[in-house]
Amino acid sequence: MVEMVVDGLRASGGEVEKHDAPDILTVNDEFSVSVVIARCQQTAAGSRRWRLRFDTGLLPDISVVVRMDAANEKPLDYYLLPRIDVLSERLRMADDNGLVLDAYRYDNLDLLFSFATQNWLKEAA
Repeated sequence: MVEMVVDGLRASGGEVEKHDAPDILTVNDEFSVSVVIARCQQTAAGSRRWRLRFDTGLLPDISVVVRMDAANEKPLDYYLLPRIDVLSERLRMADDNGLVLDAYRYDNLDLLFSFATQNWLKEAA
């Protein structure tokens, strides 16, 4: 997943630097990204749940949460969580999480990749 994120950022024109810390990237020397994989677990009643642990010591600008499908074989969706909204190192998610979290849910990572696109100004006003 990390390589897929790196490839997408680079394809959008971004310069990506990997760090010694696992799964943390710096993009264009402007912002940092951490990739968190959330595996699906089913409750006894058949509901799906995802439990996440954030490494709060990393303090990335954006945490990319990849929620896996029920079989944990492919991504179901993605959450792009800004640092300001990662309030604890643990988070529990369900299929529907309310506007507080689901406002950050995306079907793909096109928005993240667009952040890496650099637009150069020809002349300052």
